[in-house]
Amino acid sequence: MTNIQISLPESMKVFVEEQVAKGGYGSASEYFQELIFQDQQHKGQEGQRTQLMAKFHTQGQLNNEEFELIADKLADEFAVYFGSNLPVLSDYAVTRESIYEDHP
Repeated sequence: MTNIQISLPESMKVFVEEQVAKGGYGSASEYFQELIFQDQQHKGQEGQRTQLMAKFHTQGQLNNEEFELIADKLADEFAVYFGSNLPVLSDYAVTRESIYEDHP
């Protein structure tokens, strides 16, 4: 492995130490490695999604596999952004029939 030296303000150093303690990391190095890994994953997914969207705009269609890939990525991003504690709607709740019912 290679070493990299970084400088952090005291407040960030404290934050990193808290994350290491709370997150079960063995060291700040493990914490930073996880952050970098997540960023790599995010950027790779972003590039893949960009390619698929470009294909959609030029050809006007995606195959089922491509559509599912984009839908899964968007769902994952939604969960990260809004949290996983949102209530799950039933299939009925999102049907056309439920829209036209009388609601109290």
